[in-house]
Amino acid sequence: MRNTSSLTILDDSTIVAIATPVGIGAISIVRLSGKDAYQIALHLTHRDFFKPRYAHLCSIYDTQGVALDEALVLYFPAPHSYTTQDVCEVQCHGGFVSARAIVEVCLALGARVASAGEFTKRAFLGGRLDLSQTQAIAGLIASQSLEANKILMRQLKGDVGIFVERIREILLEILALVEVNIDYSEEIEEDYRQDILGRLEQIRDELKQVYESSLARSGLIEGYTLSIIGKPNVGKSSLLNALLMYERAIVSATEGTTRDTIEENLHINGALVRIVDTAGIRQSDDEIERIGITKTKEALQRSDMILALFDASRPFDEKDAEVLDILKAYADKYILVILNKTDLPKQCDEAYLRSFLHTYKKAILPTPLAISAQKQGAQEVIESLKEVINLQNGNQSLILTSSYAISCVKNALDSIHTSYEVFENEELELFAYHIKDALQSISSITHPYESAELLDKLFGTFCLGK
Repeated sequence: MRNTSSLTILDDSTIVAIATPVGIGAISIVRLSGKDAYQIALHLTHRDFFKPRYAHLCSIYDTQGVALDEALVLYFPAPHSYTTQDVCEVQCHGGFVSARAIVEVCLALGARVASAGEFTKRAFLGGRLDLSQTQAIAGLIASQSLEANKILMRQLKGDVGIFVERIREILLEILALVEVNIDYSEEIEEDYRQDILGRLEQIRDELKQVYESSLARSGLIEGYTLSIIGKPNVGKSSLLNALLMYERAIVSATEGTTRDTIEENLHINGALVRIVDTAGIRQSDDEIERIGITKTKEALQRSDMILALFDASRPFDEKDAEVLDILKAYADKYILVILNKTDLPKQCDEAYLRSFLHTYKKAILPTPLAISAQKQGAQEVIESLKEVINLQNGNQSLILTSSYAISCVKNALDSIHTSYEVFENEELELFAYHIKDALQSISSITHPYESAELLDKLFGTFCLGK
């Protein structure tokens, strides 16, 4: 649903900005939008005409007629442009000088510097984009993973708007039915009752699915956090280095070498994974080590996945048991139990680990993964992690990418749950109030609900006043 409010006034002043990062590169793009964009582009190029949506190779001149650069200039006439206004783009040579010089000329010719996000704001106010699509654009700019891009592109193509519009239509139909019964009936007829209950159930199920799916798959957008945990000297830093394929962490036989968390990024199957190498878990009188262990627990709390390392070459001991005890507090995380240093003679009793995994519902593997981090064992870990990421990717249901949109769905769900209770008591006015709340909440994802829409629905469905 596009922004169609009659109260919205689109500013038609001419704005200009550099649309590409400033720095050394092949090209820079200077973008103009507004009522004088076309005339300013003609002044810049000393041309009399631009054919719409064609690239024109032109010399760019300053206000004194001195050539500044040679560039491609494109003209997008209103309303068929990003902002729905006249838009011109100058694609000049990249660097620190040309684009800034062109902006200065545009300012001298009457444009003003665009504020942050103003081009997209104009696209929204002009009805080119809805709120969910503007959020998708911001997400695409900041995206760090391929999977996030795919989800955000669905949102940009309008999937969220279609979903919201469908829910809005059903809510408006329910509201129209109820408003008519409030005005013309003392009690609601059974046919209407069943119709309304059926529609409410449909909406509730759809909203619940989208809400739960969006929460569960938030890692696809924001990236996953993966913590490596274990007692000292089980090979956590060695595994981190192996996963990253370079020596990021210091590897030493001295216990307590890693006293703070180390964080690095890795891409697995197109998804961003933030890896946190934590301090070794053990009782210590060292104040710095104790702080490091506190940070380890904080890292586990914000993790989506946990790699729990144990040393195959040493007997299972109290320190290992302490690690398992800590993990019990994070049963909502995916966990992969790893038995490291399998290239050495085995002494660790796996029974403790198997027993733990047997009761752990979100174990990635049902048994410990045996590897040697020093001998290319990292690839086996990555293959196991792919299973979790693929599981998240495999669900093709709609995903909301912003906490704002997710909270709007949650609020709508709460209003619908409340409306069930008052509907059973035939408190129709209170029921209509909660339906309007749900309508307002879900509409806020794309554009605010206006009461005029209810009038359209009422007069379009019923013959009132006959």
